[in-house]
Order: sequence, then structure tokens, then C-alpha cells
Amino acid sequence: MKIIQVKLFNTPTVIMDNHKVLFPFRKAEALFFYLVCNKREATRDELVNLLWADVPEDVGKKNLRNTMYKIRKAFNLDIIISPQKSVVMLNPDIHIEADIDTFLLHNSHSIKAYTGDFLQGFSLKEGEAFEEWMYTTRELYKDLYIALLYNEINKESQIKGYEIVEQYCKLIMTIDPFDERPYRILMNQYMEEGAYNKGIEIYNRLEKILEKEMGIKPDGDSKKILEKLIDARNIKKTNNSSTSEGFFFGREMELKLLMDNFNHFSQGKGHKSVIITGEAGIGKTNLKEKFLTLINHKDLFVFQSNCYQAEEDYVLKPWNPIFARIKEIIKEESIEIPIIWSNIISYVFPVFAIDQDNIKENLVEELDYMQFKLVEDAISGLIGKLCQNRKILLIFDDIQWMDNRSIALLKHLLHQDKENRILLVGISRNEYDIRTDSFITLLNKYNLLEEIKLERFTAKQVEEFMQAALPNRSFSRDLIDKIFTETEGNTFFIVEYLNALRENRNFSEMSSKLQDIIKSRFLNISQLGKRLLDIISLFFDKASMDIIKDLLGIDEMELLEAMEELENKYLISETSESDKIAYQFTHQKLREFIYNQLSPARRKFLHNRIGQILEKQLKGDKSDILSYSRLIYHFSSSGNLSLSLKYQIKNLNAYLDYSHELFPVISENYKIKEKSWYLTSDEALKSIKVIEESFNQIQDTDLDRKEYLSLKIAFQHMQGRYLIRQGDYEKGIKNIMDMIGFAEDIGDQEYILKGYRQLIYYGIQTHATGIMEEYIEKALKLADEINSRTETAILLRLKGLSKIMALEYVEAEEILQQAIHLFEDISKYDDKYILNVAAVYNYLGEIRRYNMKFSSALKYYDRAMAICAEKKVTGGLTIFNTNAGQAAFDMGDYERAKTYFNNALKLYQQFDLHWGRSIAEGYMTILNIKEGQYKKALERLKKAEECSERMKNPYEKGLVYRVKAEIKANMENSSKLNKVFSKALELPLKEYCDKGIHYLSQIKGCYEAEILAVLKKNDKALQ
Repeated sequence: MKIIQVKLFNTPTVIMDNHKVLFPFRKAEALFFYLVCNKREATRDELVNLLWADVPEDVGKKNLRNTMYKIRKAFNLDIIISPQKSVVMLNPDIHIEADIDTFLLHNSHSIKAYTGDFLQGFSLKEGEAFEEWMYTTRELYKDLYIALLYNEINKESQIKGYEIVEQYCKLIMTIDPFDERPYRILMNQYMEEGAYNKGIEIYNRLEKILEKEMGIKPDGDSKKILEKLIDARNIKKTNNSSTSEGFFFGREMELKLLMDNFNHFSQGKGHKSVIITGEAGIGKTNLKEKFLTLINHKDLFVFQSNCYQAEEDYVLKPWNPIFARIKEIIKEESIEIPIIWSNIISYVFPVFAIDQDNIKENLVEELDYMQFKLVEDAISGLIGKLCQNRKILLIFDDIQWMDNRSIALLKHLLHQDKENRILLVGISRNEYDIRTDSFITLLNKYNLLEEIKLERFTAKQVEEFMQAALPNRSFSRDLIDKIFTETEGNTFFIVEYLNALRENRNFSEMSSKLQDIIKSRFLNISQLGKRLLDIISLFFDKASMDIIKDLLGIDEMELLEAMEELENKYLISETSESDKIAYQFTHQKLREFIYNQLSPARRKFLHNRIGQILEKQLKGDKSDILSYSRLIYHFSSSGNLSLSLKYQIKNLNAYLDYSHELFPVISENYKIKEKSWYLTSDEALKSIKVIEESFNQIQDTDLDRKEYLSLKIAFQHMQGRYLIRQGDYEKGIKNIMDMIGFAEDIGDQEYILKGYRQLIYYGIQTHATGIMEEYIEKALKLADEINSRTETAILLRLKGLSKIMALEYVEAEEILQQAIHLFEDISKYDDKYILNVAAVYNYLGEIRRYNMKFSSALKYYDRAMAICAEKKVTGGLTIFNTNAGQAAFDMGDYERAKTYFNNALKLYQQFDLHWGRSIAEGYMTILNIKEGQYKKALERLKKAEECSERMKNPYEKGLVYRVKAEIKANMENSSKLNKVFSKALELPLKEYCDKGIHYLSQIKGCYEAEILAVLKKNDKALQ
């Protein structure tokens, strides 16, 4: 029996046999959806009035019959029948599974079934009656969904199911942000949990929404809960105020510098960014925290993030929490930003994805390389938008562990902040690090930075510190001298000694080693508390409550009580991660101490368990990259080399995708300002070598053979693809061939197909048409076997290109038209393949250019570029503009050619690309000469030669010799031209013509070879 799955919540979708059913037109979809909702049947009159009320009845009934026929054809079975003349129904013999049926069961599965608005995004022009029914039904289901959520919230509240209550309250807040009930439920829950600041933050969010959208304040009940939260927080602060950790001493001058600078910033009087430097434990974080308690947070966005040593080689990790917070602000304050920005930023920061449905991947591959320059511009636009409402305070802890790209983004934002709306406060250890040192040096050069250095306390300051911290105690001179000697004036260790004294620990019997001072801090802690400290120490950043619960398998309330014990001793602090509770040590040295106390066996076991838990949380989408650094850290620390290797490969592959894939949504208004900050060749090679070393550490016998080969295949594909893009064909091809062999061994068809694709792209780059044809046919056969329409369409496009290269133009056009029809069919419901259509139009232009029909060719190139402009993508524009420039040049329209080549070269420079660049540089050399710009022309010629040598493409090398020949031919008639180019072009004209003809004759039907033959003939006639 056929099973048809129908999704009516969120974007409507119909699936049969694991394939999406494509309806021929909207009213056919509407008819089918209505029947699914309406108990699977309706009368003919009802359907005609619903969908064709604006036409005569007989026409409406005829349209209904035709639509029923089209629906049957779409399913290729009698899905819709009419057993009685007046009734239309869905065939009861066909099993239909609809999410709406699950939703209406009113059980535990109902909430999961509601994934978004009913028929979200669906509309029907000239269907007023249907749209009225759709909107009414949508609101009905939304109200029912909210009622179900409240019902579940009441149940979970009674059994302290805090996590589910929080989740469902936030769902209601998203659907109806003006309903105060979920806010109050969360505020009360946070008060029970002791998370007072989170409760107050929820109230502030409610207040902002109501004031902005409705001009009112929250009601009295909400305000009463707020007052209780504030009172409870103040009591907690008072209880903690006697601890020396809350004590601030000796940094008054530094604090004054921070406050004065901030006041200048807030008043618009000019300010500098600040870096607080000093050794570990000197009091940098305490100074920062004191500063944050004193400043006025009104009209200010404060974004904080930590940089971790375990993530210093992971691109942009410190920015993830900042973009997660920005995403919340955009939702809370209803800030409108262009979808383009959202998509671009979400591609690099999946945590920022505001609407996951809008994030598309562009599957036209290998025409271009993705770089981060566009992300930089989108982020600048976004920050500028936020700065219109408030100024921004950026705080980074342990900035010495920030990666290069994060520093580059930070520099860019500070450099672009012309209106002084951003203030940076960075915290850094005083250890030398070339990245942070160069960053500080650069900002100092432009007088944009104030460095505050925290030094150790002197002996006199240590004495004053002790007396101020414990005013009711008297200290002997010996004790004061001993503490100064042992601590050397380091704040953290002074505090630890004072804690020992304040808590009446046996100070005289303690070892003189500072480790013993720290050890005494962990006395009198419950067994559960000690277990929790062990677990939290395993995380280099934060330990989420979810993972801790999973590891220990105990009741959440018991956990919370134990956490409170540790918080009260100021050993750990509560924080949040993606709206979930998490914990971290109050100081890194405390974490290091506990971690080093664990036995190696226990450490390995727990790291492996944490890695397994993190694996289960992966979603299988781009957001997984956020977890890779943690997975690598935990699996490598556990000695699980195979899983560590697996995520090293996935992590590097994700970054190389940024360098090798097209970007989906790019605005044409972005300007080129600086060099991109993508993963450089050196960084990529370094990462590849690290993975190679990891492979050397594991042997075939350590793993299941299939598992080992799967890792090897993924790595060889990644490495081979990278080497081919770099022009290192010999090594790249060997990797790909080995990879295909291994993939065939284990029957991995996906990677076999990927391997074929790489060999096809190699054939394109080197003009090896035989290799192209061989692997296109193999790939088409495999795509047919796995029934992949998208792969077939892409391969037809490439087959059309191979026919063009073989001068079989008629057959090429037929194949390309097939590809267009297939892509357009696929793109009816999903336009992420639309750039492939642009690529096909480019190839059709090439057919006409090769036949010297230049004007006709330009129409196709322009059409390809129009698709890119409409979809706001840059993928392929380098090639499209270069080809169009050639056509315009060869038809004598030099001004138009110059425009195309300039557009291409801007993108080549922006993305540091090589494929096809020598052509654009070569033609622009000639155009520059025509304008008398000889020195500029010489630089372009050198660049053209460099690119052609790198890519080893005979066509590109031949064109560079054509350019040289044309320049050489004109040098005799121009002394200025001769003066500039005489050293660069020392050979006779004949040799340039011969070399050009040698390379171009390898390309079938290359008319440029004929141009060189004419030049050579004319030169001979003149001799």
C-alpha cells in the first residue's frame, strides 16, 4: 500500500516514496490540502465555491474536473475519486499520514506535530474564499496549540519539570508576545531555581515589548513578581558580600581610567578601546566586573564573550555567544534587518539563524571560492543597525586566545566605527602572543587603544589588602611577610590565604605550597559536590546542566541543591548557554587544580562519556559546527582517536567549504575594502597535516575496516579537492582516485559520485575533454542508479560543457536545454539550484561566441548575470563577466568589454581567485595599452602570466601569448610602449605567435589561434 505523508503545519509539503510531490499549479495544491483537512471529502459545489467562485458555474466545474485529473497525474495514481457525482474524496484505499491528524489527537504528540502556522507561506491569488478559510483555520489551530501548551505547562509545573515549562513558555511568548502569563510563569520558576537575574531579564523583555508595540506597562501581578525577584537577589548579594571574593581593593586608579573612558564614550566626547593586561590571577576579571556594576546600562548593548585556549584554532568561536545575543535582541525589539544579512551571517554563525527556512545552500559548485569578506560587510551593516538605537560595549575575556579571523573582524568593526558607537574592553594575559600583540600595536598606531596593565601588589599594598579585607583581625608582621612571600603579590593567591584565615582553617599547619592553600578551599564539601566539581572541571568552558544530569543520572532538585552549595562557597557560578543553565569555575586555577587531581583513567572515561552525549545532541545541519571543537577536545582527551579524527575532518571540511563553495545570498551593493579573511592556504595545509598525523596514530586494526575507510575517504576527498583547486593536480588526482577506490570497496555511492565530480572539474580546469567525458558518463550512470534528479541535472550541464569543448555545438545545445528544463522543474518549489540555470545560459553564450556570433552571445551572458543579480549571488559572476568581456572585445566594443572585465577583476581580487583570471587580466592589459596606461598594463600582464602558469590550462596560457603577441606587434610603432615592455617581451613576435598557437591548437575550434596565425603572417610579410 502506498503511504503519503502530508505536512500542513509550517511550509506545506507532500511526500510519496521519499520524494516530494510537485503539484502543477497552486489551486491543485489548495484542493488537495482542503480535502486532507476536511475529513478527506467535500461536495463539488463546495469546492467550486471555494476555488472558482469568480467564474460561471459550468466553467468552475470544468476547472474542478481538470484539477482532479492533474492531481491524479502528479501522484501517478487515483488519489482523488468521485464515487458519487456530487462528492469528491481522497481514495480511502491509499494511506495518508497528515500532521494535522496527529495534532487533533490532543495527546503528548500533538505539540510536536505543530511545527509552525497552518499552511505557512501558502497563498492563492484569485482564491478569496479559500484564503478566508485558510486564515480562519490557521487562527483556530494556533489557539488550540496555545491551550495544549498551557495544559502541559500546568502538568510539568506540578512535578518540577522546569526545562519543559521553560521551553513551552518560550514557545507561547514567540506566538503571542503580548500574553503576560508565560512571562509570569517563567519569572516564578526562575525565582524557585534561584536564577534571579534571568527572572528580572524576562520582565525587562516583557516591558520593552509592551512599551514599544502597545505603549503600556506590564500589569500589577507581573510587577509584584519582579519586586520579589529583586528582593531575593539583594538578599543573596548581602549574604555573599562578606566573602573576600566580592571585595575590591587596590585598583582604584585603573577603575577610574575605565570609568573616565566610558563616560567620554557615552557622552560622545571621544574614547579609546581598552585592553586590561596582567598575569593569571592578578584581578583583571574582578576589575571588569566592578566596572560593569558602576556603568549606566541605559541606551547600551553589552556583549560579553570568553576566548578559550582549547578553541584558539577554531575560526570565529568567540563571536558565537555575541551573535546568539544579537539574535535575541532583534526578536525582542522587533528590529528589521535585510534577509540578505541574516542569511550571510547565519552561514558562518548558525546560532544566528533567525528563520532556518531562509538559509539556503547554493549547489552550483566549483565556479567560485567562498570568502569571508562579504560576511564582514554584512556584520558591519548589522552592527550599524544596532548602533542606531544604542551604543555597544564589547567585552572579550582572555583575548590572547582569540583566533586570527575573530581579531580581523574586531579590527574591522573598530576601524569602521566612524561615529564612535563601539567600545571594546578586552582582557588579556601579559604573555607574548603575536596575534594580540600585533592587534594592540595596530590600534596604538592609530591612537585607538588604552592599555591598562595590572601589576602585582607591593608588600605595603598586601598588608593594606589584608587589613581592609579582614578589618576585625590583627596580623603579625611574620604572617604579613609570609603571605607576601608566598603570594608574591598575586591577587588570587592573596584571596586564597585570606579565605583560609576567614574560615578558621588551620593556617599554621598548612603546607607553604600554594597548591595546599587551594586544596584547603575544597574541604567540607559534600560527596555529590565533589563529584560535580570533577565533572565541571572536564569542560574548558561551561558545563551544561543537561550533560551533568545525563552523566550522574540523579534528580534535578538534588543537583540544584548541590550546585547551590558550591555557588555559596564561590567555587562555581551559574551562567547560561543557549537559554540553558550551565556552570563554570569562578577561576581557571580552581578548575586546573580539580582537573589535575583526577586519575588519568577517570579523566579518559568521563571525557569519552561527555563526547558521546554531545554526539547525540548533533542535529545534522550547519549548526553542528558549533560543537566540533568540544567533540574534538573531549574525544582527544579520552584517547578516542578515531572519533577525534572524525570531527577534525568534519571541522576542517566545514571551513574549506567556506573557501570552495559558492555563497548563497550576496548583495551587489557590497564594496571591496580589504583582503578577505577566509582560511588561508597555509592554515589549510597546517590543518591537513594535523589530520595526517592523527591518521598515523591509528592503525587499520584499531577500527572496524569500514569505519576506518569512511574516515579515510572523507579526508582524501577534502584533501584532493583542496589540492586540485590550488593547481597541484598530480597529488590532488591521486587523492581522488584513491578515495574512489576505497569508496567502491565499501559501496559508498555518495563519495564515488563526489570523486567523479572532482575529476570532471579537473578536466574543465585543464581542458582535458577526454577525462571529462569519461567521468561524466560514469557519474550519470550512478546518478540514475540512485535516482538523483539534481545530480542528473548538474551532470547534464557539465556534459553540455564537454560537448562545447569538443565543438559538438548542436548536441551541446540539446543537452543544455534538457538541463534547463530539469532545473526549472526542480526550482518550482526550491530555487536553490537556480544558479545552475545561469551557468547553462553562460554555456549557451559560449556556443555563440565560439561561432563568432558575439552580439547573440552577450544576450545569454547578460541573462546569466541577471539571474545572479535577482538572487543576489556572486557565484559564477567572475566567469560570466570574463566571457562577456571577451565577446565584447572581439566584436570591437572596447568600452563594454572594459566594463565586463572590471566587474570580473573586482570579484577576482575580492575572492583571491585564479580560474579564468588570466583571461580578464590579459584582455585588460590590451585595453590599458589602448588608453596609454602602459605601466598598469605591464602589471596586469605579469598577473595574467602568473595565474595561467598556476592553473596549467592550455587555453589560458595560449590567450596570454596572444596578448603578448599583440603588444609585441605594436611596440615598433610606439616608443613609449617599447620602453615599458622591452624587458618583459624580449622574444621576436614569431615566437609569441608560435607558442600561443601551440597551446590554443590543443583546444578544438579555437578562433583565437587563427588571430595569432594572421599576426604571424603579417609579421612575415613586413620582413
